Amino acid sequence: MDKITCIVMEDDPLFLKALEVYLSEIEFIELKGAYDDPVAGVMAITKQKPDLLLLDIEMPYLDGFEAIAMLEVRPRIIVISGHVTESSLPKIEIDKFISKGNLREPEQLEKAIKEVMGL
Repeated sequence: MDKITCIVMEDDPLFLKALEVYLSEIEFIELKGAYDDPVAGVMAITKQKPDLLLLDIEMPYLDGFEAIAMLEVRPRIIVISGHVTESSLPKIEIDKFISKGNLREPEQLEKAIKEVMGL
């Protein structure tokens, strides 16, 4: 199986590092980039066309909703947020929502990715 390419956009540096560590433990994931700047993240997605995007919603300069709207070709999207709840999300096209408070181990993230990617 080819590796699933992934980009992460998250403005909290500690949580961004935690996601990088979690993803490094998932053997079928190739992390193409981790961005705390959503503008740089959108540019990287446009250029690299990853299979999967892990996206925070509340970020400076450009929130997750605006970032999604800018993408011509959308990867599968898992929103990971500590401030927004799934029920409060506007009707946007995402594949899965995970609350930051509920994400405690790499296996939880791996399970969500498998579900979203149809593995």
